[in-house]
Amino acid sequence: MTISELEVFLSDKEVDFEILYHEMPVKSRYDALKYFRVEDTAPTLILQTERGMYALIVSGGREKADLEMIRESLGCAEIGLADRNDVFQKLGMKTGEVAMVGHGLPCILDTRLFNSEYIFGGAGHSNYTLKIKPQDLEKVNKVILKFD
Repeated sequence: MTISELEVFLSDKEVDFEILYHEMPVKSRYDALKYFRVEDTAPTLILQTERGMYALIVSGGREKADLEMIRESLGCAEIGLADRNDVFQKLGMKTGEVAMVGHGLPCILDTRLFNSEYIFGGAGHSNYTLKIKPQDLEKVNKVILKFD
């Protein structure tokens, strides 16, 4: 999805968002800290299970997500981070650039995201960041699980 397509997608859903451009790419937590408070960042990780891929959108303020709890909640036998080549093949996005929206994957949301008025995460391109209200993020994604 291009940035223009992302803008149209979100405008059609009538959500509160902004797409921010950065001169330097934002591909990691360290890069994001140059622009945002860590607890307001929302990296999107792609998980692989025997049932397929899931988008895990987690608060940047969390040290790590409990994948074992997520695996149990989903009723899966195995879970782990998806291979970067598989992510690119399926989504057309590189790891570190995965958009929070528009990927079509079932989503798992960290409830800590709802502590921020706005969250900042991937827009599908490393020089852009999506600013969105957590409630709107939930509105435009197929959320199947929320965790604490």
